Amino acid sequence: MARTYKSVKAKGNRLEKEVAKLYQRKLFPRATRMPMSGAMAMHKGDIFKGEYDEWVDECKNQEKVKIWEWWQQAKDQCGHYQKPLLHISRNYADTLTVMRTEDYFELRETIKDLEETIKELK
Repeated sequence: MARTYKSVKAKGNRLEKEVAKLYQRKLFPRATRMPMSGAMAMHKGDIFKGEYDEWVDECKNQEKVKIWEWWQQAKDQCGHYQKPLLHISRNYADTLTVMRTEDYFELRETIKDLEETIKELK
């Protein structure tokens, strides 16, 4: 199979659309893939959520993994109070989301606190 620029771009667009649909399900109903892949100054990242979100998404759907290069790209697109997310996939594989360890544990702590609050309210 020839790997033209057009086919590689289409593969990346598919992952962006997949991630946008996941956001649409519960979090951001107006989420869509970002036209021109975050080229606009006010909206960086590959996903436009229709409202402010502290997470900036970078999507990579490639066979050859360049995780540190991609991670740096995700970080570079973040504003002061934003956090990077890197969604990666390849043919016939699960899509993975990469985040900083400190952000992961902060999320887990928030979830645990909310679960305890819910138990107390019942």
